[in-house]
Amino acid sequence: MPDLSSEMEFLDVLHLGIFAILSPAFDERFYHGQKPEPSLVAEIACAVAHFRSILAAFSERFIILLEGVPVKHHYVFNRMLAEFSAATVVFCKAVDDERGDREELIKSSEFIANIEGILQASYPKIFPYYSRCVERKHSHFIWTGPKLQIVPRSEGSTSLIALVGKGEMLDSPTQPIYDVEIGPELTVTPTPAGEGGKRPAPDDSDIPASRPPKLRKTKS
Repeated sequence: MPDLSSEMEFLDVLHLGIFAILSPAFDERFYHGQKPEPSLVAEIACAVAHFRSILAAFSERFIILLEGVPVKHHYVFNRMLAEFSAATVVFCKAVDDERGDREELIKSSEFIANIEGILQASYPKIFPYYSRCVERKHSHFIWTGPKLQIVPRSEGSTSLIALVGKGEMLDSPTQPIYDVEIGPELTVTPTPAGEGGKRPAPDDSDIPASRPPKLRKTKS
């Protein structure tokens, strides 16, 4: 288990999660009209599920401060996902001319369509921010936000945050990424009771579904 109290290790975990989420766009087995093996789809779903579990554990144990302002971990994850996706698309467009017209290569238009298909299917709230990053040719694959600090969650720290402010914010007041003000109801979706009357772990609408979305096909 990574040391989630470490800024570097926490960001490493986010990068691994992002790779898992976007992996269908990077895997040639999802292109050229191929139907990926069910075992491959299940493997991706399993990796994403483990990522969700790690983020849930992080949220229970730690609080993120950005330049002293407490924010939900969703902000950091969503921003990194949008910026990483944008940097990938910008890089793809930059090398497109050098690739030529070789049939065996995945067309850049297909790759971009699949990246954007994943975002639009599972992360529609951040798609406008992703689009702005592409327009300004964002080229960084690492965290570019304010200084990040991780502090242990305790009764004292939670009470202090609630006392001096509005609690953990869903967006950064200095570097917002959402087009409109969002509320908690857009971040956490209540889940029905599971089998035997047990309630599943809280669902996080900012984390993708248990299986990759269908990838869009583009004409050659």
